[in-house]
Amino acid sequence: MKEPFEHDDMHLKFYKQTIARVNEVCNTSDDLCFVYVQHAFSPLITHFSCLRNRLAALIPKASSSRSNRHVVKQLEDEFPRRVYADINRGHLRNTDFTLNLLKRVTHGRPFAILEYGGYFAPSAEAIANDPELGRKLVGFVEGTENGIKGAEDGSTIGYQQVAHKVTKPIISKSKSRIKKIMDRDIGPAIIESCNTILHHSIGIGIEATQSNIGIIGLGSIGKGLLRHLNNDNLKPLVFDLDLAVMAELAHSKHLAVPQETLLAKSDLVFLNTGSCFLAQQPELLRHIKENAILVLCTSGDIEAGIPQLIAAKQIQLVSGDANDHIATYKTRDNKSIRIMLGCDSIGQAPNLVVESGSGSLANLMSDMEFYALGCHLASNGTVLPGGCISDSPVAIQNLIIEQWLQVFHPECRNTHSESTRLSRAKQFHQTWVSG
Repeated sequence: MKEPFEHDDMHLKFYKQTIARVNEVCNTSDDLCFVYVQHAFSPLITHFSCLRNRLAALIPKASSSRSNRHVVKQLEDEFPRRVYADINRGHLRNTDFTLNLLKRVTHGRPFAILEYGGYFAPSAEAIANDPELGRKLVGFVEGTENGIKGAEDGSTIGYQQVAHKVTKPIISKSKSRIKKIMDRDIGPAIIESCNTILHHSIGIGIEATQSNIGIIGLGSIGKGLLRHLNNDNLKPLVFDLDLAVMAELAHSKHLAVPQETLLAKSDLVFLNTGSCFLAQQPELLRHIKENAILVLCTSGDIEAGIPQLIAAKQIQLVSGDANDHIATYKTRDNKSIRIMLGCDSIGQAPNLVVESGSGSLANLMSDMEFYALGCHLASNGTVLPGGCISDSPVAIQNLIIEQWLQVFHPECRNTHSESTRLSRAKQFHQTWVSG
């Protein structure tokens, strides 16, 4: 059954209003189109319906599309021949496949690649240098830090590794203020999804388990987890590699401990490192408490390195059913550990199985930041350097945030006359084109 994403009419208003504003400021040409790699969440249906022919292709990320197959089906029905659910990261590592795909979906139109996860990074140089595609490509936009950095084990390439060879602009929105607002809601969404899974699998949720909880990695998502658990009067053990973060946590009276201690004491561990830290340090497996449940707050290949651990025979799947959301593995020391949503030998974040993602209204701003950055890349007079990675311009973020406030929180926005707003739009454009 579809979980309704609330206030669809307001979402539609925000998308249409912001698209119109961005098109006005960027003087966006009608033939510009976008190739997306996005999660298969229900709000995309409303968002893409506002793009019309601007949507050239969508590649749904497997970590969400496997669970939200009905969302993928709706997307396929709404946008026939533009949704490619059978294409994955492995396909796009093949340069010939990627070039042929882009030629087929863009039909000679100017285009930008807007993605989460660096799927197109391995072929970025070839795309930019292709005689046909290179003339039409306006640039790349990456939405995550993992997509910029790649995996620390070197198996997944990020834009950081290839940028110096790419002649077209690359923009990262991973450090955007909009992304930080959005990330605040991911932690609570993960906890809510974990509770649902725990109730289904063991009959009780986090609050009733009386288990020790650990959080490794206190970035935006980890801090959201900590805040939410503290609000529920649960006091998790915490660890971060950054000594300054550890000092801040300890000073704030949080239970900051070495990661070996955290793993040894915790029955439920949230992993938010954004790196293959268990695959890089398999000796840590010895410290994990017997039958502890690991919750991956990104995907298994990036977060803990589950496929790499299996390939190295550090862990082995012994009990995992598609209908059971908690899979059991054995380590080399014959210890049982459990991985939430790990029965596919990869693992994924619990919030990705929810049809609406986190359900956060901030996600709408993130959708529109992708769109605006794509238009910005194609705007006449915009000059961004190739060979490096640029940040999302503050002026773009401000434009989107202002539109979001107008629709969802009109009591908070600054009031401007129409002439003042038009003047500001011109100033935005001058800021953008000047870099």
